[in-house]
Amino acid sequence: MRKVAVICGLSGLFVLSAISSSRAQDQPPPEQGQAPSDQGQAPEGQTEPVKVKRTSTVPKFQISAGYANRSYYATDGPVLRVPGSIGTNGWYASFEDNLRKWIGVAGEVVDTGTNQGTILGTTHIYTFLAGPQVYPLGHRKISPFGQFLYGVGFYDDKVPPCCGFNGQPITSVVRSWAGGGGLDLNLKEHWAVRLLEIDFTSANFFPSTQTYTNRTLRRVSVGVVYRFGKR
Repeated sequence: MRKVAVICGLSGLFVLSAISSSRAQDQPPPEQGQAPSDQGQAPEGQTEPVKVKRTSTVPKFQISAGYANRSYYATDGPVLRVPGSIGTNGWYASFEDNLRKWIGVAGEVVDTGTNQGTILGTTHIYTFLAGPQVYPLGHRKISPFGQFLYGVGFYDDKVPPCCGFNGQPITSVVRSWAGGGGLDLNLKEHWAVRLLEIDFTSANFFPSTQTYTNRTLRRVSVGVVYRFGKR
């Protein structure tokens, strides 16, 4: 009897193990790509990444162009010049290479002129200047700048024939310099508006003599700025 009981017990264990194996095989396998329920959760004590404060990029190059008004002071002149200042209107164009975030090298061309009538003719004043341009606060949403430029000034006055006199051009080329500054409003990555620029220029087109006096120029400009490249 004892042998029969042992044999029956072993047979029962064998049957139970077989049933357990068959149930495990009948269960469907987990779907591929399904992550365990505890995955994807941040570990306890872990904080969200700190957002980096956005800073303004420094453009490698800048091109600016717009309107320029220049006051030309002439107390006397070569052709019956009326004492006082003459307002001239025109345009300016500049190019700048930013060497650092706070300083660059700029070059500009300015052409302003006015028609003073039959006797005095049409006067144009050109300046071709270059020099350092400084951004004391760097390049930001609003970027003030200062500059000192040096180069050449060109005076051109075309007097038409009148009252029995032949017309004649009056020209003068001299060394010139300018100092001043302005304010840019950066709208987008590549575009900005030159809200205001004021420069004082020395261009002694006619030396101080008994007939002619020194000339000084004061310029006010507004325009647009296109920026490209990154420093």
